[in-house]
Amino acid sequence: MRDDLPIWLHNFDSEQFLRDVDQHLIIALQPIVEASTGAVVAHEALMRGFDDLGFPDPGALLDGSAARKRLLEVECCVIAKAIAARARLPKAEGGALFLNLDGRNLANWRALRTFLELRCDQLDLSPQDLCIELSEAHQPLAPEAFEEAVRGLRSAGFLIAIDDFGTGVSGMQMLYQAAPDFIKIDKFFIKSMPSDAKKRLLVGSIVDLAHTLGSRVIAEGVETVEQLICCRDANCDLIQGYLIARPAVDPGELATGYADRVHAGTAAPESGESLMIERFIEDVPTLQENTLLAVLFDQLTLHPGRNVYPVLDPEGLPRGAVRESDVKRLLHSPYGRDLARNRSIGMTIDDFVRPIPTLESSMPIAQRLELIADHAEDGVVVTKSLRYQGYMSSGSLLKLANEVRLQQAAAQNPLTRLPGNNAIAGFLEGCRQRDGLPRLVAYIDIDHFKAFNDRYGFEMGDRAILILASILKSLERDHAAFVGHIGGDDFFLGAEGAACDALDRILQTIGARFRDMAESLYSPEDRAAGFLEGRARDGTQTRFPLLSCTVAALRLEPGSHPQTTLELTTRLTALKSLARQQKTSLQREACV
Repeated sequence: MRDDLPIWLHNFDSEQFLRDVDQHLIIALQPIVEASTGAVVAHEALMRGFDDLGFPDPGALLDGSAARKRLLEVECCVIAKAIAARARLPKAEGGALFLNLDGRNLANWRALRTFLELRCDQLDLSPQDLCIELSEAHQPLAPEAFEEAVRGLRSAGFLIAIDDFGTGVSGMQMLYQAAPDFIKIDKFFIKSMPSDAKKRLLVGSIVDLAHTLGSRVIAEGVETVEQLICCRDANCDLIQGYLIARPAVDPGELATGYADRVHAGTAAPESGESLMIERFIEDVPTLQENTLLAVLFDQLTLHPGRNVYPVLDPEGLPRGAVRESDVKRLLHSPYGRDLARNRSIGMTIDDFVRPIPTLESSMPIAQRLELIADHAEDGVVVTKSLRYQGYMSSGSLLKLANEVRLQQAAAQNPLTRLPGNNAIAGFLEGCRQRDGLPRLVAYIDIDHFKAFNDRYGFEMGDRAILILASILKSLERDHAAFVGHIGGDDFFLGAEGAACDALDRILQTIGARFRDMAESLYSPEDRAAGFLEGRARDGTQTRFPLLSCTVAALRLEPGSHPQTTLELTTRLTALKSLARQQKTSLQREACV
């Protein structure tokens, strides 16, 4: 017999195959952390040792097991090893354990549920410590059977996640049917987010949809600080990838937190938004999952006007909410209360828990409010670092949305609707702190604007400002740039990470694009002459060239750490003055 054949081909005996799997397979754990703090929320169990069995990857091992009709046994072996690895972590540090479940085994969900419950009992873990990851791959069940399987696993207390979301053709259907606790965005989207505007848009839309449905979002495969920043900007809740930590076979190699990795990409905090949210949070009774239905009935009697009760797990993580309308029929039936109080029946609220939109107060809220407000007739659960912070009714949510709109309007330039000086200052402070990344900041202003405005009036002057604003907004859309309006004809442009190189190349084209577009604002005579006659600030008659713009750009290489934002703005102002003196449209400087 050839020695280079896979182990499982050396012996076709199924029992021997299972013994080989048990002997060679080991489990590595990879942390999943909060995007805002780096705190460990969970670990994913990943197979290792499949190559010793002659398989190139875990998928091939599972396919080989299915071919031998041993898929369920192999998966149970992997699950047992994974739960044992999780049990070796300190309970306070481990968080949930994410287990990948092959879709071909979902038809055996009852047997799997019993096996999982048994292993949890043996190792002093609760069902809430396990999260079952489902994907579209090898998903043979009809929609009704799939829903039944998910419902059966959830009723036992297990969390549910959708893995590799966005890569298949039926992800939306799975999202609807599974109502998952977590959605894991595939690394296909994450890998090139810094340079791909379409992927940034898609990820942001997925996150908004997930939050509206009450799910939390995990960004998979985050390997660079630039990717981390994009995920944070898209409001992803959790991060997983080599940037945080590689999978570890030895649990002792895992840290209890990864704040240093996350802080490298921490964005400047949104001013006052968390405090604003706290003003609208309502103090409402909450229920723990597995609570007897009789407790809910008592609460409904004590609070007749209260229609929604948030449901939490033992760690304070929201699991959804119970609506009074969902239990009303049972509550008012002749024997409803008696049935609810009968401990031998053991009716709990878990059968009535449904998803509820969530609002994470530690992340920017303005964009999500617009989406959530239209789908939150039952209110929203407010979280802080994913833990329950409070509840907000639909009425309070509308008040918050109105206040945020007013705050946005006050912070924006009324003409261009671009962020104003406070947002620019926040971006500069973030640039100053994130010295592990390349950063680019620039001032852009219109040349000879006063002469043009004096000749053609403020309305045409506004049109010239809007032309430059539209050019800069296209950079924001296509290259992940930050664009702000300082005031008048002065603008600010900034970028971080991979976007800096693309933006650096484009800076020299801004002047020509603006000049060509602004020519249309002149009369044919002035356009043909190529200048305007007017008076300079000292009163002398002067010829002014047609509108153009000056760009002063400062590039900060990794390791460059300005002491204050004033240092940055002072250098930019000096660069702009130098450009005027040398009559150049672009003046660059790099800081190493």
